[in-house]
Amino acid sequence: MKQLIKYTLGISLLLILFSGCEDFKLGDDFLEKKTSTDVTLDQVYSSKVYAEEALAQVYRSLPMGLIVNGRISWRMLESITDLNCNAKAGAAWDYGGSADASLAAGSMPYSFYDDSNKRGAISGIRNAYLFIENVDKVPDMTQSEKDIRKAEAKVIIAYHCSDMYRYFGGMPWISHSYKPADNFDTERLTAAAYADSIATLLDKAAAVLPWSVAPEDDGRMTRAAAIALKIRVLLFSASPLFNADQPYLAGEAADKKYVWHGKYDMAYWQKALDAGLEFINQQKQNGVYQLVNTGQPRADFQAAYFNRGNNEILISSRWFTTWTTSMWEFAQMRYGMASSTLNLVDMFPMADGTEFSWDNPVHAANPFFKNGIPVRDTRLYETVIINEDQYAGRKAECYVGGREYTSFARFTGFLCRKFYQDQVTNNGKYYEFPLLRLPEVYLSIAEALNELDRGAEAYPYINMVRTRAGMPGLKAGLDKETFRNAILRENVLEYAYEQVRFFDLNRWKRSDIWKTTAHLTGLVITKVGSSFTYAKIATPDPRVSYENFNPRLYLQPIPVAEINKKYGLIQNPGW
Repeated sequence: MKQLIKYTLGISLLLILFSGCEDFKLGDDFLEKKTSTDVTLDQVYSSKVYAEEALAQVYRSLPMGLIVNGRISWRMLESITDLNCNAKAGAAWDYGGSADASLAAGSMPYSFYDDSNKRGAISGIRNAYLFIENVDKVPDMTQSEKDIRKAEAKVIIAYHCSDMYRYFGGMPWISHSYKPADNFDTERLTAAAYADSIATLLDKAAAVLPWSVAPEDDGRMTRAAAIALKIRVLLFSASPLFNADQPYLAGEAADKKYVWHGKYDMAYWQKALDAGLEFINQQKQNGVYQLVNTGQPRADFQAAYFNRGNNEILISSRWFTTWTTSMWEFAQMRYGMASSTLNLVDMFPMADGTEFSWDNPVHAANPFFKNGIPVRDTRLYETVIINEDQYAGRKAECYVGGREYTSFARFTGFLCRKFYQDQVTNNGKYYEFPLLRLPEVYLSIAEALNELDRGAEAYPYINMVRTRAGMPGLKAGLDKETFRNAILRENVLEYAYEQVRFFDLNRWKRSDIWKTTAHLTGLVITKVGSSFTYAKIATPDPRVSYENFNPRLYLQPIPVAEINKKYGLIQNPGW
């Protein structure tokens, strides 16, 4: 961590900036300039144009989302859950078997360190603090402009800290850019204190930020983004991984409360709910944000996760200018890195809300379409490429011998459609990856209410999300555990391939699901005349160690190289 802190917060006088003196662009061109490293801090903060470019570099540190760059062998985060099979070259990445304390953090789902593009938490936090500490020097910015931009940088710092919280638990709190003479010896904060520190930083930012921004500034952090991120952090803090009467594993980090709160306390759920209701109150006063809902469920769902300026995406990253199927990420998806599992597909209910079952002969005869009409939750068809669905200007051929079977569907019978779409409609559209969408606010409120034994009040929040998808509301009167499972499944239906499932399984300590992930399934579809037959298969992605899932995997190890420097860091339990 000593090396990490030095690198994170910067002792260099150079700041990564954009080349040239052209006007800084926002809106559709926001965050899309090329970078250079030949400008000193004094030069950077000599003008508004350069200062804004410096902040844009901070924005660039937000994660891309689709592929975990350089980690878990370049797989998607869903590829180590039950949602996705990574069948590229027939090789599996076994989360339990490959994870070892001697491995660098870069081999795990999350890394402190920058990837080859010099993006990520390290550069983000460093450049954010350098911006906060230097922007007041800029002569041609008003104080209001400076304060708002500093608040934006604080939200980005909080975002990176929230990711570390979900992967590691309580970490040392970094409050400024360190100088060479500073004392780098530092201890981790408790899990509770770290969450509170993130929430406090977000409160400070929210007090300054506008609730929303003009279309030309779409992509900037807002008060809505800050409060929504606080909800995520506090909900994670309230979840059983940290909020329990016993730690998930014993050890020094548990003794020091770095990885749990020391006991179960319902007050943590109340804090999460309070943050959610704060968002709702602000929304009532200021409007603007709403679910995309024009009465066309499939098109609305696609627009909700994909379209810029849709008033639903609250935080996004923008690594590229436009989407194109020639992108490296899409090429990797086609080669088997995004083969959706039957485990995922079977979670989507029938369109009338009833559970889908292969044991039901009516369901099994027409599992996806009947007379050309979709029979399942409409979100399935925008999440996964389904045989006979519209694709690339024709019908998808995922059956044995079909065009999609030959290129990708031979692994599981399916491929991720979200973001990839149909190779036609997304090409050339402006790029963004949604890091936090409005449905998360509603589903988090519903979850918190349920855990506070106020389940009857939770239905409107989950049903808003279901209604947009054209689905009926949940059946009233569900018991607490059934409602909880309904929330976790709704997260899959709404957020598959948006990096939510991994954290849900960990924060709820769902070892039962992790163990079943050792046995992922796919579907062989055979065309017989004008109809099809279906047979379940095991995927070519075996994960042997999942059968004996080790609870240490709920949190990642801090890199051993940092632990061995003996300046105060304590390793997570089991590592």
